[in-house]
Amino acid sequence: MKGAKRVLCWVGLGAIVTVAAGCTTQDHLYSQGRCLTCINNPVTGQPINYDPEQQPAIEEDAVAAGRDQGTAAGNRHGRFSMASPLDVDTAYARVRSEFGFRSEADFNPNSNSDQWAMMDNAWHFDATPGAFYQMSDYARQTVNGGEHSLVLKVQIQRDGSGSRINVEHLPTANARYDGDAMGEVLEQRFRTALR
Repeated sequence: MKGAKRVLCWVGLGAIVTVAAGCTTQDHLYSQGRCLTCINNPVTGQPINYDPEQQPAIEEDAVAAGRDQGTAAGNRHGRFSMASPLDVDTAYARVRSEFGFRSEADFNPNSNSDQWAMMDNAWHFDATPGAFYQMSDYARQTVNGGEHSLVLKVQIQRDGSGSRINVEHLPTANARYDGDAMGEVLEQRFRTALR
């Protein structure tokens, strides 16, 4: 009976690894040549959600895209802050609705894909209602006629009767956009959502 349980355990583990290996994507976040959102199998050390052979090509594409736009690839990363007369909870509700940030409650604990999504470095959620919200997730934004994928990090904190919003945006691996234009469009979108 022990042997049957052990075989069943290995078969189950193999099925999970096989399913996870099928979830590969080109949409990863890289920083200084290191993949921040890539996941390796903890047992074998083999890649689960990426192809290690494609990383150099992705980095070369990002550098070439920066040259094509006349800006360094790092220039696509930006941040800005703004004040809002809205209380912190209302500001949070409007920003979350506008950008689709996910909290733990939006994930199914019985879903493997949801569990993987929660382990992605791009996702983060921390809340102290009435005082502070910190969120990070993938977002889509149109700039200069093209829709781009990026990682959006937002911190909303109480500031007297209003709130202070700090925003940071980072490009995903294949993102090709003007960082200054992206910052302007995102800031306008936040201001509109917080009216």
